[in-house]
Amino acid sequence: MSQPTIPTISLKWLTYAFIIGLSLSACYAMLTIQAIHFSPFVFLTLFLSVNHFYGLYIKEDDNEISIKPAWGAFFIGMFSYSAFLGIQYPELGSNVLSVALTLILTIWLIYKLMFGDKRYSA
Repeated sequence: MSQPTIPTISLKWLTYAFIIGLSLSACYAMLTIQAIHFSPFVFLTLFLSVNHFYGLYIKEDDNEISIKPAWGAFFIGMFSYSAFLGIQYPELGSNVLSVALTLILTIWLIYKLMFGDKRYSA
């Protein structure tokens, strides 16, 4: 008799989604804000992380359980870079919304990982 499989949240998904969010926000900021200097490494990071994330998506067969936490990690990356820019360049405006959304999403993700009835796979 086979044991039922317990769904697992892939920590690789969360890591790559966070990196994609950071690099996408950095690309957008670099193209729209004059104070930030151009660097091709941000685009290289975005390309490589999206490429590897797509490979993980294709390779893993049961990945429905990792989608919501991965979206949370993606938005944490986007809003945390926006908050970092607000701290680094205060003339750009307030970063209260970015900091608040980053904290709310981080608390939600930690709650989901700690108290959810899921297991994790590396």
